[in-house]
Amino acid sequence: MAETMAPVFICPTLVGRQIDLTALHVLIERKIGGQGQAILICGEAGIGKSRLVAEAKIYAAQRDFLLLEGHCFQTDSALPYAPLLDLFLSYFARYAPAFLADNMRSFVSTLSRLLPDLALLFPDMATFPAPPVVDPEEEKRRLFAAMTHFFTDQATRHPVLLVVEDVHWCDDLSLDFLLHLARRCRNVPLLLLITYRSDELHTGFRQWLTQLDRERLTQEFSLRPLSRSDVDGMVRAILALERAVDADLIDTLYNLSEGNPFFVEELLESLITTGKLVRVDGTWKRTSRQASIPRSVQDIVQQRTEHVSADAKQLLLFAAVAGRRFNVALLQQVLHCDEAHLLDLLKEVMAAQLVIEESTDQFAFRHALTQQAIYAELLVRERQALHGAIAETLEQLSTSRSLRERYLGDLASHCYEAGMWEKAMAYSQQVGEQALTLYAQRAAIDHMTRAVDAAHHLSLRPPSQVYRARGQAHETLGEFDRARGDYERALDAARAAHDGRMEWQSVMALGFLWAGRDYEQAGAWFRQALDLAERLADSMLRARSLNRLGNWLVNTGRAKEGLEAHQEALRIFEMQQDTRGMAETLDLLGTADGLYGDKVNSVQQLGQAIALFRTLGDTQGLASSLAMRAIQSSSQTSETTFHALRTRDDCVQDAAESLFLARQIDSLAGQAFAEIALSEVHSSFDEFGPALTHAQEALRIATAIEHQQWLVATCHQLGYTYLLLLQPALALAVLETGLSLAHELGSAFLIGVHTASQGLAYMLKHDLPQAAAALTTVMPREQLPRTLEERQIAWIWGELALAEGEPSRALQRAEHLLASAPGEQRTQLIPHLLKLKGEALVALSRFEEAVQAFEEAKRGAKARHDQSILWRIHCSFGQLYHRLKREEQAQGEYSAAREVIEALATAIDETALREHFLHTALASLPQVKPLSPNDAARRAYGGLSAREREVAALVAQGRSNREIATHLVLSERTAEAHVSNILGKLGFTTRAQIAAWAVEKGLTTTH
Repeated sequence: MAETMAPVFICPTLVGRQIDLTALHVLIERKIGGQGQAILICGEAGIGKSRLVAEAKIYAAQRDFLLLEGHCFQTDSALPYAPLLDLFLSYFARYAPAFLADNMRSFVSTLSRLLPDLALLFPDMATFPAPPVVDPEEEKRRLFAAMTHFFTDQATRHPVLLVVEDVHWCDDLSLDFLLHLARRCRNVPLLLLITYRSDELHTGFRQWLTQLDRERLTQEFSLRPLSRSDVDGMVRAILALERAVDADLIDTLYNLSEGNPFFVEELLESLITTGKLVRVDGTWKRTSRQASIPRSVQDIVQQRTEHVSADAKQLLLFAAVAGRRFNVALLQQVLHCDEAHLLDLLKEVMAAQLVIEESTDQFAFRHALTQQAIYAELLVRERQALHGAIAETLEQLSTSRSLRERYLGDLASHCYEAGMWEKAMAYSQQVGEQALTLYAQRAAIDHMTRAVDAAHHLSLRPPSQVYRARGQAHETLGEFDRARGDYERALDAARAAHDGRMEWQSVMALGFLWAGRDYEQAGAWFRQALDLAERLADSMLRARSLNRLGNWLVNTGRAKEGLEAHQEALRIFEMQQDTRGMAETLDLLGTADGLYGDKVNSVQQLGQAIALFRTLGDTQGLASSLAMRAIQSSSQTSETTFHALRTRDDCVQDAAESLFLARQIDSLAGQAFAEIALSEVHSSFDEFGPALTHAQEALRIATAIEHQQWLVATCHQLGYTYLLLLQPALALAVLETGLSLAHELGSAFLIGVHTASQGLAYMLKHDLPQAAAALTTVMPREQLPRTLEERQIAWIWGELALAEGEPSRALQRAEHLLASAPGEQRTQLIPHLLKLKGEALVALSRFEEAVQAFEEAKRGAKARHDQSILWRIHCSFGQLYHRLKREEQAQGEYSAAREVIEALATAIDETALREHFLHTALASLPQVKPLSPNDAARRAYGGLSAREREVAALVAQGRSNREIATHLVLSERTAEAHVSNILGKLGFTTRAQIAAWAVEKGLTTTH
C-alpha cells in the first residue's frame, strides 16, 4: 500500500565532506593558539559551502569561540561595508545602551555614521559631533584601524570565528578590509572564514584572491561535486533508509545533479512529488525509470529560451540531442550554416546563460539539467531522427583513425538512440573498453549494457568479453552481486564458444571478486584457474595463476606457501624471458614481503623490480615501485620489524623520482602515492615540516580524484606524524576519519594499522580503557599476531599492559615479538621492542637485564636514525639509573634526551606545534637542578674529579706515575689508579690521548 507521508527534502547530515570538515577542525584547534591562516571555501552554487560552514560554527562554538557573522547579497556590490555592517548590527543589537562598555562607545559612534540603524539602538550616540572633513583615504585608514581593534580586542577575551559568506557579491571596501584583517590576524586567535562562488568571479574579485594567494594569507577549500557513493548516502539520509538505495535511482540522481547537493535534493523532491518515486510498505520504489526535471529548472530554462531567435532554438535542440557538450564542426555541418551565422547563434544562447564556451571547438550547456530540460521537449520520433542525423554526420567527420577515436563515444550513443543496432553494439563495446582503461567504471557499465542490449535486438548472444568487462566495472564499484552475475555469464559464454583463454580470464576474475568477500571461495577459483592453465599447457597463464594463488595464500596466513608460489611464477617468467612478468612478480613479491613484515627483503625485491621497469621503459610501473620502496624503507609500521637501514637521501630520491614520473604521465593517483611516500620518508627522518606539507598535498589530490585508498593512507600518515609530535587529539581526529574510510574500503591492513595508532593516541591521552576497547575491535589481548598489522597491535597491547601494571605480560609480549620478527637479520636491534622490554624489566626489578636492553635499544635507534624513539629511550634509561642511585649516569641520559628533544623541535615549522612538543616532551623529564661548582666542573671535564683533572694535566706534561705521585704527595699505586679511572671515564686507551685531551680542555694552563 502506497504511503502519502513524504520526507523533508533537506539532507539531515553532512555527507561527503568528512575530510574537509576534519581539516577545518584541525585549523580551528590551531587557531585557539593563535596560529594559522584565514580560510576560503569556494565552489559552485548549491555545492554545500554554507552547510560546511554551519558544521564549522557548531564545532567552534563547542570550543568557546565567539561567532561573528556577516552576509553579502547580490545587490551589495554598490553598498560600502555591507557584510561588515550586517555583522555589527547583529552584534550590537544584543546590547542595551546602559550595558555598552566605555571602550565601545567611541567605536559605535564611528560606526553610526555608516550605519544609521545603530543610532536607533544607541540614541545618545547620535549627539556626538561629526568629525571634521578629512581625506577619504585617511578616513578609510582610521575606520580600518577601529574595526581591526574591535576584532582583535574580542580575540584577547576568547577565540573568534569571523564568517563572511558569498564575498563574490562583496563591495570593494569590504574586500580591502578583509585583506587588511587577514594580514593582521595570523598570530591572533581570530579565524577568518570566507565563502565565495567559484563560477562568479569578476575582475576586481579575482585580483583580491590573487593578492591573498601571493601573500599566503589563506588556506583554500575547493568543494568538489559529491561522488556517487556520497549521493547514495544523501538519499539514504533524506529517506531515512538503512539499506542500499536502488542503483538506477542513484545513477539518475548522480548523473543529472553532477554531484551538486542542492540539485540532488531538488531532483529527489521532483521524483516524489510527481509520483515517480513512492513509499510502499516501508520501502521506496520507482514507478518510472524516466527522471523528472525539477519545475524550478524547467521554469528557468523556459524563461531563457523565450527570448532567443528561432534559429537559436533550433541550435539548442540539435545541441541537446548531441549531449551536454557539443562540437562546433558538428553543429555547423548538421545545421548547414556558415561559421559566422553559427557564431552569432552561439553568442545568443550564451547571453541567455544556457551555454558556455569551453574551448575554441567545444561548447557545453551550463548544467546537465539545462540540456535535459530542452531534450525533454522533443517527441521520441524526433529524437531518433536527430540522433541518426548526428551519427551519420559524425561518421562523415571521422576521416582519420584519431578522429574516429575522438568521436567513438558519441557514435556509440547516437547509434544506440537511433536504433542502428549493429553499429551500436560494435561502438558501445569499443568505447566501454576505453572507459575501463581510463577507470571510468560507470561509463563502462553504461556502454557495455548498451552493447548487450544491441546484441539482443539483433538476436545474438553477447560476447564473453562484454560481460567480463562490465563485471570488472561493477567489481571496482563494489557491486558484488552484479559483478558475479556478469563474470558467470562471461564464463558460460566462453565455454559455449570453446574459448579456453577467455574461460581462464573469467575464472580468474571470479577469484579476484571472491577474494574481497570469501577467501575460501576465492581459493577454489584460483586453484581452478591454475588447473585450467595447466590443461591449456600455457606457461604464462600458469605463472599468472600462481601469482594470484600466492597472493591469496599470503593473505590467508600461509605466507611460506604463498611466497613459494610467487617464486615459481618468477622462475617461469625468467625461463620465458618475460621481463614484464618478472618485473610485475618482483613488485608483487616486494609488496607481499612488506605486508608480511619482512621489510629488508621487500626493499631488495622492489629494487630488482625497479631495475626491470627501467629496462622496459615502464614509467607507471617504475613510479609505483619507487614509491613502494620508499615506504617500505621508512620507519612507519617498522616498530616491530627489522629495518632496511637505507639512507635518508636514497629514500627521498626514490619518492621524489616517483613524483616526477607520476607528473610526467599525468597520473594523479601516482602523484598522491608519491606524496604519501615523501611524507613517510620525511617523518621517518624527523623532518616534520616537509612531512606535514607532503601529507596535505597527498590529501588534496586524493580528495580531488576521490581515491579512497590514498585518502585512508594519508589519514594514517597524518595521524602517525601527529603522534610523533605528541598531539594525540589531532592524531585521533584524522585517525577516526581514516578508520571509517578503511572499513568502507575493506582493507584489513589499513584497519589494523589505524587501530594500532588509535590505541597509542588514547594511551598518550592516558585513556587506557578506550585504548583497550579500540585494540579489541581488531585483535583480542591474548591472540598471537600473524600479520604486520597484528604485530603493531600486539606491540600496543604490550605498552598497555605495562601502563596497567602488568610488566610480566608486557615482557612476554616484547620477547615474543623480538623472537618472531620476520627476516634473517637476527643481529639487527629493534628499538621500540627493546625499550618496552627494558621498561618491563625495570618494573620487575631485573635491573642489569634492563640496562642491557636499553643499551641495545639506543644502538638500534641510532642505526635507524630514529630520534623520536631515541629521546624516549634516554628518558627511560635515566629513570632506571636514578632508581639505581647512579645519578651521574641518570643525569647524562636526561641531558641526552633534552638534546634530542630540542633538536627535533627545530624541525617543527609551526610555532604552536613546536612549543607544545617541547613542553610535553620536556615535562616527561625531571626538572634540571642547579649544579654545584664541583658537579659543574665534573660535567665540563667528562666527569673527572678535581684530583683526576690535576693528574691529567701532569700526564700532559709527560710525567710518569712515579713523578705524579711525588708531585701530588700520593703513593705510586694511587697515581696509577687515577690514570686508570681517567682512561675509563674518557673512553681512552693511551696516555697520549689523555695528554691531547688535557691540552684541548686547557688543563695544562690551569694546573
